[in-house]
Amino acid sequence: MVNSPSDERLHNAPVLAPRLRLGDTIGIVSPSWFGGEAFVPRAERGMAQLKRLGFNVRVGSHAFNNRGHVSDTPENRVADLHEMFADPEIRAIIATIGGNHSCHLLPLIDWQLIRDNPKIFMGFSDMTVLNLAIWSHTGLVTFNGPALLTDWAEFPEMSAFSQDNAMRAICAPEPMGDLAPSTWWTEEFLNWSTGEDSTRARRQTPSEGWRWLRPGKASGPLLGGCLETMQHLRGTRFWPDFTGAILFLETSEERPTPEDVDGMLMGYENMGVFDQIRGLVFARPYGYADDDKRRLHDVVVERTAKGDFPVVADVDAGHTTPLQTLPIGCKALLDSEHNRFAIMEAAVR
Repeated sequence: MVNSPSDERLHNAPVLAPRLRLGDTIGIVSPSWFGGEAFVPRAERGMAQLKRLGFNVRVGSHAFNNRGHVSDTPENRVADLHEMFADPEIRAIIATIGGNHSCHLLPLIDWQLIRDNPKIFMGFSDMTVLNLAIWSHTGLVTFNGPALLTDWAEFPEMSAFSQDNAMRAICAPEPMGDLAPSTWWTEEFLNWSTGEDSTRARRQTPSEGWRWLRPGKASGPLLGGCLETMQHLRGTRFWPDFTGAILFLETSEERPTPEDVDGMLMGYENMGVFDQIRGLVFARPYGYADDDKRRLHDVVVERTAKGDFPVVADVDAGHTTPLQTLPIGCKALLDSEHNRFAIMEAAVR
């Protein structure tokens, strides 16, 4: 049964899924979109990477379908999700890709099923909708991390940074501790549909590390995700309680202008979000020229000026590659003086 709007949303402690072990089975779902047949070779490369790491893989019945701007009907998409949570052999669930319509699933999800069967759920971009809704309705820690078609399927192989951080988050029943910036990043696009993505590795740009837009020290549960996707949750019963949280935000490949971001963040200011949080993590933006990036950071500083909290930018947790896995709901620490961004609680048990 789908639960009512009166579901409890506040949690004294995060709910942890059992850790992933070698030989466990990972379920693959497409809660939002999938590119159809043209994307299957890349999906197979991602699944091959998971198998090389020692895991089994099971694909949802409708995961590789395509119905234009979505992978399948909301009913079929949620059926795959429910099947994965209900199956005792499935120990983790990874989304193929994002999109823009995971929000279709929210009225259909059986929250009690998820409460009774806590499992690792991983994805980013539009999966923010499910990451945050699952957290707010069940207390289960979810993972803003690699999708099957992104880092898991990178050619010629998944980057060590993305792989090591994902495994660290979902396989080790201990805090991730101090995170570190990648030494490089890329946003080069090689077409997945034509097979261009399997001809060579993407060009890497040396990283200058994190940038502190406002100094300070703070800790709290880490909550957030893709800024544009979070617009689907505003004003709904799925919007999390950000009181005392470290807010994490990233922008998508749609590249909202600094002016558009200013408007979205003004909405957060009007909602009182910046009065509630203790810190802000802003991921490296995808596809921004240097001048646009400077203006974007200026907007972030201006919109949060009334908040006396630290702000760190250019974290490897957005749409550029490689990707830092972040556990949604676990206690995080920001400390500009010591250039620290750390996860202080275990994300799995």
